[in-house]
This record gives sequence, structure tokens and C-alpha cells, in this order.
Amino acid sequence: MVRSLLSLYFLYFCILFESRFKIDLESCMRKRSHLILIGGAEDKTGSKLILKKIVRTVRPKNIALIPTATGYPRDMYEGYYDAFRSLGVEDVLMMDIRYRDEVDREEHFRTLDRSDMIFIGGGDQVKLLDIFAHSRLLGEIKRRFFSGTLPVAGTSAGAAAACSPMIYDGDYRGFERGEVKGTEGLGFIEGVAIDTHFLQRERIPRLTQFVLKEKISKAIGIDEDTAIFIGSDLRAKVVGSNMVTVLNTDKVNYSDLNSINDRALLTVNNMRVGFLSPGNTFSIKRWSVLKPWAAVKKN
Repeated sequence: MVRSLLSLYFLYFCILFESRFKIDLESCMRKRSHLILIGGAEDKTGSKLILKKIVRTVRPKNIALIPTATGYPRDMYEGYYDAFRSLGVEDVLMMDIRYRDEVDREEHFRTLDRSDMIFIGGGDQVKLLDIFAHSRLLGEIKRRFFSGTLPVAGTSAGAAAACSPMIYDGDYRGFERGEVKGTEGLGFIEGVAIDTHFLQRERIPRLTQFVLKEKISKAIGIDEDTAIFIGSDLRAKVVGSNMVTVLNTDKVNYSDLNSINDRALLTVNNMRVGFLSPGNTFSIKRWSVLKPWAAVKKN
């Protein structure tokens, strides 16, 4: 408790005096918690590679599951309860929040107080944001996340919603202008777009249009049964059975997105694309793959 309060006071000091004393705000945010983003369809009954890595990395005693994005919250809860309990987690608590007027009930704050980690399930990310955006509960989750006391994991819609802005719509129509939409996300990471089920659902076109439309230069697409473990230093370790795709529009020298009609096909040139296999570590700050010795040295 004392350590948490000290972390919050330090963060407040940095924000208050950043301009006056030229303090780098980024250095204040290095206490941010682990952010684990899963591309969906992670194994929950076999080797449980990603969930096992979560437990080994975070070592949570109690996990709070947020199944708001799904239409089957009880089924989702039971699946994760069995999986995490089999890996040694003492309890998996359910924040059963289905409507906007339920999100700030005191019972959910009590659940949060008992939890060492938040896990946000898949489903419909727009529904998730409609319910959680600007709520007191989300504010408290983010306060603890950015003070280094509450790791957050999300899968599928829960991972796509973790960034801000957040992508939705446009599946298999990603090159058609206007079919891809965006809105405010949860804001655990900003300035980087996140998409999931990536190569399995052929989402390179959709994410390309999104970053051009939202004027974001960086984006990450995560395959199914694959995750990135993002530390406080914004180094992302790839874990799982498939790939992670990284997009960068800094060098784009032509795009007709703003001059074509809706549903016309997009043209874009000189976009950078990279592919990361499991075991690699990627620096989100530098937007580059780290050599094995560099990744080990810090991690």
C-alpha cells in the first residue's frame, strides 16, 4: 500500500513539474505495468503456452476477468477459471458487467481491490468501449496500471481495445475506402494501433487503411494463439505459435485515401512491413527488432 502511494505521488510530481524542470514524462511512466496482448484463440486446454507465460511473468494470486465484450460471459469465465486455476492461480474473479449502468457498481471496485491482474476477454470491442469508456472503474484500472501495480492482459477484442484509437469493422473489405472504422480505445497504450486474428482473417488491408485514416504511423497485428508481452520499457516479447506483423507508414510517399470515393479501392506506396516470429523481442520505442543479446541484457 505504501509503495503504491509513493508511486502515485512520484507520477503526480512528474506531471506537475514536467515543463518547469524539464523532467522527461516518459521516464516517469517507466513504472507502468505489464501489458499482454493476445491475438485471440489462445490455447486454454492443451499446453496453455501463453496463459502459462502470463502466470510465470505476472505471478498473480487473483485475476479479475472482464467478459463484457462477449455474449456468453458465463461460458467465457468458466473456461478461463479452469485454465488459470490449473496453472496455480488461487482465484479467478468475474466482473460481470453487461450494461453501462452496471460498470461503476461498488462490487466491481471491491473485486478490483482483490485482484493482482485484469484479463479482458474477446467479443465485440465496440460494445466493450460503449460500456467502459470514461467510467470510474476504467479510470481506477488505468491508475493502477500506470503506477505499476496492475498488469493488464487482453485477448481478441480485449487486445484490440487496449490501444487508442481502436479499430473495428472492415473485415475482408480493408482496401475499400470508408469500410474500416475507428473510435476511442481503453488507452493502455497510445500511438500504436493493435489488430488481432491478424493473418488468419487477412487483416493487413484493414490495418493499413486504419493507420492512414487515423494518421498513426505504427501498428501491430497479432495472430491467433500468439501474444506480445510489453514491459514497462515498451519492449514487446513475442510468445505463441504464430506471427506478429508490424506496420510503419513513416516512409509512405503516396496514398489516395483522401481523394477517392467511399468503397473505391485504396492505393498506397512504400509502407514498411515486418514479421516477427515467436521468441523475438521488438522495441516499440525504436520500432526495431532487438538482437538476442540486447533483449536478454535488459529483460
